[in-house]
Amino acid sequence: MTRVGWAAVAVVGVLVVAGRPGSDAGEAPDDGEPLRAVVHVNFADEARQAGGLKNIANILERAPGARITVVCHGDGIGTVEAGRSGHAEAVGSLAARGVRFVACENTMRERSIDREDLLPGVGTVPSGAVELIRTQQVEGYAYFKP
Repeated sequence: MTRVGWAAVAVVGVLVVAGRPGSDAGEAPDDGEPLRAVVHVNFADEARQAGGLKNIANILERAPGARITVVCHGDGIGTVEAGRSGHAEAVGSLAARGVRFVACENTMRERSIDREDLLPGVGTVPSGAVELIRTQQVEGYAYFKP
C-alpha cells in the first residue's frame, strides 16, 4: 500500500473512533454499563456542598443511568443532617433520581446524631472511610470529590 493509502486508512480510523457514541469529551461511555461514582463529602463549607450537589445533578443530566453514592462523614455530615443542612431540597431531589446518600455511623456516634436526625431517605454505613474504599475497590466506582 502506498503512503497515501495508509494515510487514508489512518484518517478513516480516526473518524470512526471519533464518531462513536460517548467518545466525545464529557460524554458517558456507551458500553452498556452505567457510570458509577462515589462522592466524598467531609467538609463543612455549605457553598462547596451546594456545588457538589450541582455537580451530581449535572452528571445525571449527561449520564441519566449513573449510579451515584454520596458518603458524608466528618464535617460533611451536616449535608444530610436535618437540623443543620441547607440542602434538604437538593438532597431529596437527587435521592428521588436514584442517588444514594449515606452518613457515617462513627461520625454520628461522635457527634451524638441519631438516625432520626438525618434527612429522609439517608442511609447509614458503619464507617464512611471504609465505604469510600469498598465502593471503589469492590464495586468499581470512580472517586469524585467536589
